[in-house]
Amino acid sequence: MSNLKAKNIFKEKILAGEKTIGTFCELMSENVVEALGYAGLDYVVFDNEHSPIEAETNLALVRAAEHGGITPFARVKGISRPALLKLLDIGVQGLIVPNVKTVDDVNQLVSWSKYAPIGNRGFSASRKDGWGYMLNMSIQDTMEFFNEQVLLIPQCETIEALESIEEITAINGVDGIFVGPYDLSIAMGIPGEFSNPKFVAALDRIIRACRKAGKFTMIFTANQQAAIDYLNNGFDSVSYYMDAAFLIDGCRSKMNAVRDGIKKAEE
Repeated sequence: MSNLKAKNIFKEKILAGEKTIGTFCELMSENVVEALGYAGLDYVVFDNEHSPIEAETNLALVRAAEHGGITPFARVKGISRPALLKLLDIGVQGLIVPNVKTVDDVNQLVSWSKYAPIGNRGFSASRKDGWGYMLNMSIQDTMEFFNEQVLLIPQCETIEALESIEEITAINGVDGIFVGPYDLSIAMGIPGEFSNPKFVAALDRIIRACRKAGKFTMIFTANQQAAIDYLNNGFDSVSYYMDAAFLIDGCRSKMNAVRDGIKKAEE
């Protein structure tokens, strides 16, 4: 069988120097995820931290992402082995991990999410590799393949992570860093002040550390101009908005346009 589904298209784009754009999934709708792929987004993040999404729902959403040609990521609900392994075994291609604080946290994440010799991820044939029938590889080759294709992306959203960012990005097994700007600005005592020089300096520090270590950078924003600015000023990827907000804003815009047209006709 083909191994194309298992290849990480997001990573290929990053390695080619392309900027990527994704969004978060909160609605738990397979149809919405598939449609986001047709809309041209590069990836979607299933939010296990702030939404009701659990393992079975993630499985259905991964399938929908594959149908839509969009790379499936997941933000895990916590720093624990089960929280990572179930997502990895159903075929998620990138793990975004919130509330990371220490180098030890990250080393533990690498141990759980990467196969030997990088980590100690438990091995089992599962949906990710067609229960052993999709890749037709040896165990060793399978481990090497998924170590390359599945991305570990700690979030930098705490003061502790920011202060250790150079050490964190240097860890073998860390593929990139995802900045959580809301929580990071709150932790810095400047909630929502994204243009504050202290916050801008923090972003510059994260970008520099990632570039030095050869890792990519991601950040969330709900603002269109901010998304453009982040991509133009050093970030490799922006997670822009979420599916619920796209639905609300799109519907509101279309309905308001119709209502405005009715008023003009009446005049």
